[in-house]
Amino acid sequence: NKFKIYQDTQPTFLNKMVQINRRSQILGEKTTGSNSRGGVFKLSPIRILVTLILCAISFYVGALTNIDIGISNNSLANCPPSDSSSDISKIGDENSSHEKMTASEINILVNEKVQTELRRIKKENKKTLLRSSNSLTTSRFPAGVSKFATGISRVKKDEFAKAFDYGIPIDKGSGGDSDVLILYNTASSIPSDREIHHYVTTETGESIPSLDLKEATENCEALNVINTGNPGNLKQCLAIIQGYESYHIQRWMRKDPKTSEINLNADLISASRGQGSYGLSDFNAPSHSDTEQHFKKLKTYLETLDDVTSELKPILKSVASKDNNVIIMTCNFGQSELLINFMCNAKHKNLDTSNILLFPTDEDTHKLAESLGLKSYLDKRNFDAIPSGEARFYGDTNFVRMMYAKVVCVQLTNMLGYNVLFQDVDIVWYRNPLEYFLDQNNPYPDFDMYFQEDGAHSVRYAPLSANSGFYYVKSSKKTRHMLKSLLFEGDVIIQCHSHQQAFIQIMNEHASLYNLRVKVFHRDDGEFPGGFHYHRRKDYMKQILRKEVVPYLFHMSWTTNKDNKIKYFQQMGEWFVHDQCIGKTYEAIMNNNIESPNPIALSDKSMSIQQCCLAEPNVLCHYKDKASLHPCDDSPPLDKGRRSFW
Repeated sequence: NKFKIYQDTQPTFLNKMVQINRRSQILGEKTTGSNSRGGVFKLSPIRILVTLILCAISFYVGALTNIDIGISNNSLANCPPSDSSSDISKIGDENSSHEKMTASEINILVNEKVQTELRRIKKENKKTLLRSSNSLTTSRFPAGVSKFATGISRVKKDEFAKAFDYGIPIDKGSGGDSDVLILYNTASSIPSDREIHHYVTTETGESIPSLDLKEATENCEALNVINTGNPGNLKQCLAIIQGYESYHIQRWMRKDPKTSEINLNADLISASRGQGSYGLSDFNAPSHSDTEQHFKKLKTYLETLDDVTSELKPILKSVASKDNNVIIMTCNFGQSELLINFMCNAKHKNLDTSNILLFPTDEDTHKLAESLGLKSYLDKRNFDAIPSGEARFYGDTNFVRMMYAKVVCVQLTNMLGYNVLFQDVDIVWYRNPLEYFLDQNNPYPDFDMYFQEDGAHSVRYAPLSANSGFYYVKSSKKTRHMLKSLLFEGDVIIQCHSHQQAFIQIMNEHASLYNLRVKVFHRDDGEFPGGFHYHRRKDYMKQILRKEVVPYLFHMSWTTNKDNKIKYFQQMGEWFVHDQCIGKTYEAIMNNNIESPNPIALSDKSMSIQQCCLAEPNVLCHYKDKASLHPCDDSPPLDKGRRSFW
C-alpha cells in the first residue's frame, strides 16, 4: 500500500528504470549464447546490473515512503475535528499500522513487485523476439529438400537408445557421439510448441536445438532409425534422397577398377556393404559348388524329416521344463573333452542340467554324453557326413561342417514348438542361464531372440555383433520362419565359412521385414561375458576371478583352437577333467580304469566316466598376460611384449 501511495505521488523514476531493464533484456537475449533450446532468453550482464540497481533503489524508496507517511500521520493528528473525523481516524489507524512495517517487510513487497514486472516483460519479449525472428530469418532447409527435410533437432543418445531399443548393442554416448539427430520429413511432424517449432525450422545463427526426447518426437507417427558409423575410418559422406522408401543402405566407393582398393582419383561406383578399403568384400554370393553341396544335405533333411521328428518328440518332451524350454547343445568327438568339462563343472557347482539335450554328430560322443547323465539324440541321417575330428582353427572345413549341425538341431526343436537356449560346449556356468530368460522381471521381456554380444564390431557382423554360440529363441511364427530361412540358405554358411555371419545377415533382414525382435546384450552389461572380456577387459576379468561379480556363464570364444580353450580354463580355475580322459572314447576310458580321488557322481551308468571329473579344478599357468586365478609371472606371454595380467 505504501509503495502504491508513493508511486502515485512521486516522479516516475521507477517506471523509467523498468523501461531501461526491458530494453536491456531484448538486447541481451539477442546477443548472448544459447541454452538447451538453441539460444533463447539467457540473462545478459546489462539486465543483471539494471535489476540490481532497480532493487536497491526500490528498497531506498520504500524506506522514504515509510518516513513520508509517518509525517503525514502526525499532521493529520493536529487537524481540528470535523464531520469526517471518523473517516480520518480510520485512515490514521491504518497508517499507524503501516508505520510498524519493518525495512525487511518493505523489501519483500518491493521484490515481489519487481519480479512480477520482470515476468511480464519476459513474456512480452518472447512474442516480440519470435515476431522479429520470423520476419528477419530464413528456413533451416531450402525449398529443394522441403519434401523430406523441414526441421531438425537433437536429443541425448543414451536417452534415445533406451527409449527405442531395437536390440542392437549401442555404446554409451560421449563427446562427439553424445547426441542423435532427428530430421523432420513433414511440417506436421515437428513439435507443437511454438517456440520449439521456430528454432527447429528457422536458421537463427545458433546450433541445432537440443530437446527432451518426448517433446522432440511427440508428433512423429513413424520414426525411421539409421545406425551409421565409419568402418575403416574412410572419408565417408551420407546422402539422403527423396524417393521410393527404402530400408537398405546403398554404398558407393572410389575403387580402383583392377584391384578394388580405395583410390581417390577413381569415380564413385556401387559397392557391397562388406567392401573394405583393402579391396575385398566380406559378402559374396555362394558358388554353384556351394549350392550343390548344400542341396544334397537339404534333400536328406526333407526326405527324413517325418522319421526324425517322430523320434525326437518324446525325447524333447522328457527333457523340456514345465514352461516348454529346452537347452540344446551339439558336439563331435573332437570337442568331447569340452563337453565333459561343462558337465563336471556344472555338477561341482550343483547346477541343474536336466533340461539339456545334446545332438552329437557321432557315436563316440553319444556314448560319452549318456554316461555323463545327459539326454542325447543321435541323428545319423543328417549328421553322418560330419567329421568327428576337431576344428584346428576358426573357419576350417571341420568347423564349417559342424555349423550345419548347429542350424539343424535348433531349427528342429523350435519347429516342434519349444523355446530353445542354445550354447556351445566351450562354456562354463556360474548360474543356470535359463533362469534369466524365465525371469518375468528381466529388463527385456518383449524380444523374440536374445544373443550374447560377440564383441567384434567388424562389418561382417554388422549391425548386431551377435554371437551364435549362445542365444535364446522363443517359439513363434516369426522365429520359425527365420530359422527355416537359415536352413534353406546353408550354402551362404559354406561360402563365408561362418554360421555367425550368415545368421546375422539373414536375421537382420527378418528384423526389418517382419519386425523380428532381436536383443543383443551389450558387451559391457556383464551378465554373459566371453572371449572379448578375456582378452580386452582385464579389470572385469579380475572381478570375476575375485568373485566380486557373478555372471551367468563364461564363453571361451575368441580362441584359436581347443588347446588354448583348455589352457585358458585351467588358468581361470574352471577345468575339472582328468588328463587321462582328454581325447579318449567311452570304451578307452572304461578299459583304462582311471583313478581319481573323490570323483563327482554324475550317473549310475558308468563309474569310469564319473572318475573323469575332478573334485577340485586343475589350476595351471600357461601365459602370464592372460586372465588367471593366481599370478603366472613365471610363464611366458602369449602376446609378445605384454605384461603380467596381475
